[in-house]
Amino acid sequence: MNNTAILFPLTNAQKIIITLEEPLAVVSWCYEENIVLSQNNSQLLLADGPIYYNMQQLSDLLTKAFNNSLPLHESIKSDIGYLLNEYHKSKKGFIIKEFANGLSAWIGYEYFLWQAQNSNISYSTWLYNDADKNIILEITQLYPYFYCDTKKEPNYIPYKNWIKTYQPYLIAKLSRETAQQWLEQAEYIIKTVDDNITR
Repeated sequence: MNNTAILFPLTNAQKIIITLEEPLAVVSWCYEENIVLSQNNSQLLLADGPIYYNMQQLSDLLTKAFNNSLPLHESIKSDIGYLLNEYHKSKKGFIIKEFANGLSAWIGYEYFLWQAQNSNISYSTWLYNDADKNIILEITQLYPYFYCDTKKEPNYIPYKNWIKTYQPYLIAKLSRETAQQWLEQAEYIIKTVDDNITR
């Protein structure tokens, strides 16, 4: 069987890839496939699970960002990934929002696109508008020892030491042309899967 690669290019050297093992014409709502960032001959898992849901999330956030309606909340004065780690460390002092799914969480999750585990490190992907209305894609790391037995972790690093060296994994500005291409591709995938189901 021939695999099909769906590409969301960032630069010539960086692209987000979904490799389908089934033709898109037969993919259903629950069809799962990995979404990876390919760069420098390496791949980072950004998302797994149903591609339909992941493309809906991408389409929703891109539509908002394309219309300059996804500026960071005024309380987000530091890097969003840094603040995510601080939120998981201690939820005190963070603005909480109730989302459409009925869950309440830190307002930063309004910009949350995907999350996936690579080895023992979880990476989060975000989409938002910066102060100049640019569309920003950011990938950040979550402290790997929040929810584990530290005594069983041979490489354990205390949070206070880890957060001192925290840096975003990637911050990329999407041109409006790139954002439009990504949005059209995500919407095409969503429509194709919907059509597959109604056929």
